[in-house]
Amino acid sequence: MNKPKTVLIAGGSGLVGTNLASLLRDKGYSVKFLTRQKSNDSLIHWSPKTKEIDLQELIDVDVVVNLAGANIGDRNWTDARKKELIASRIDSTLFLSEIAAKMPALSYYVGASGVNCYELIPKRIVSESDAFGSDFLSTLVRDWEAASDQFQAHCPYMKLRIAMVLSGEGGSLEAMKKPISFGLGSPLGKGTQYHPWIHIDDLSRMILFGMEQHLTGTYHAVANCDQNRTMMKAISRQMKRPFFLPAVPAFLLKMILGERSMLVLSDLQVSNDKIKKTGFQFQFEQLTDALKAIFQK
Repeated sequence: MNKPKTVLIAGGSGLVGTNLASLLRDKGYSVKFLTRQKSNDSLIHWSPKTKEIDLQELIDVDVVVNLAGANIGDRNWTDARKKELIASRIDSTLFLSEIAAKMPALSYYVGASGVNCYELIPKRIVSESDAFGSDFLSTLVRDWEAASDQFQAHCPYMKLRIAMVLSGEGGSLEAMKKPISFGLGSPLGKGTQYHPWIHIDDLSRMILFGMEQHLTGTYHAVANCDQNRTMMKAISRQMKRPFFLPAVPAFLLKMILGERSMLVLSDLQVSNDKIKKTGFQFQFEQLTDALKAIFQK
């Protein structure tokens, strides 16, 4: 009987990593996690800052999935927080690329990045070949992906520019639900700005698909794009809460959220044609279907 392939997940304790690990195990893979905590059978201690890791734990790793990175939306982007966001992504990725040469079984790498990386031009639908923007997030994604490119010396690899992940276990949807739960459902800003999104199950399936097909290059992990008003109203409907208040003004969101307000105010439409052409099929391409699956779970 063939030994199951081993997948090492960096950032595996987060929303996506937990979901992905469950899918991989269901498909017969062995899963290990990198953690900054004390290790056990499935947890491997590492420190990108001090470059500590037990290389013996990595000799059977076939695939590395790098989801490491501090939460981009949970705190205001002070100078100190920006440094943390950068280090948690780029330093960890560079460290992984350094030790890749000492992982004899390594055959594939998946690097996460973000879809909020383009110059915002109204009504333009961006593809993976479009140029990066010049704002903080665009620069972060550019440098993050450049760090992933170091894997070209070691194995085939895929980079996923991930959109807002919809899940019933937390993340962006949880933040959007909060005001609605108090009966304060309303659009944010103009409400006409488009948000790219993906259901968490489709994201995990896309990572697995890339691994098994050995896809190479950069792909948008985006199921669809919907206007903020449409999303907030659809969530209100699922929660059976009212949606009647006037839109929250953009200036107020900027006062509260600072620079990270761009996460809710940016108008971004993104193509997913490239990943579809590989044969990948989404389970949830319509917002109503994705939300229904989450709220009925």
